[in-house]
Amino acid sequence: MAEQIILQGLCNQVKGAVVENGHGMLTNQRFIYSKHSLAHIAVMGAFVNLTRGDFDFDIPLADITEVEETKRLFSKILVIHTKDAEYRFFFTKLEEWKIAFANALEGKSDTEQVQAVPSGSVADELLKFKNLLDAGAITEDEYNAQKSRLLNQ
Repeated sequence: MAEQIILQGLCNQVKGAVVENGHGMLTNQRFIYSKHSLAHIAVMGAFVNLTRGDFDFDIPLADITEVEETKRLFSKILVIHTKDAEYRFFFTKLEEWKIAFANALEGKSDTEQVQAVPSGSVADELLKFKNLLDAGAITEDEYNAQKSRLLNQ
């Protein structure tokens, strides 16, 4: 099955007392986290949130054992559990992320996932695949195959 983006957006990884500004992307195969460097944040300020950041790590869905909502100080966060680690994130649109993770982990079909989190136009889909390509998550050949599929619908 081809990798498809389910949801993406701002998310900040919580590491103890430190919160790293970044961007999350959930696909039907994995969760990808890209973070913004301190240099970019210093130069761009709040505008850094308009960028995708630099690839930091990914977690295959097969490795995720649980995703739970919890509190950190006065905010809600999602905790992604794997058999070896625990990752904590602040997400914008937390409820959408919870639904998307639940659907992805239950292995619901692409159609069911799209109903829970609506997708956009062909241009939006192309942009999602371009983001995957730029993040190094897919190859140029995979990008071109998805582009041809979308343009020939």
